Amino acid sequence: MAKTQVNLRMDEAIAEMARHAAETRHMPVNEYVAQLIRADNDQVRKVFLTGAQEVLDTYGGLIDSIEDAA
Repeated sequence: MAKTQVNLRMDEAIAEMARHAAETRHMPVNEYVAQLIRADNDQVRKVFLTGAQEVLDTYGGLIDSIEDAA
């Protein structure tokens, strides 16, 4: 996969926390940040899919009857 450079600006204290966390995990800071972004997106996707399933469970019959009537 192609790599794209992204510049981030953050307080020095946050940058130091990122460096320390990445070092603790034996990975570069950019990999650590990418991992955080992936985890955040995975969580958002999970919440969305759970909500979508709830809608289907609750209103699936209604949706089917509307589709059948059309």
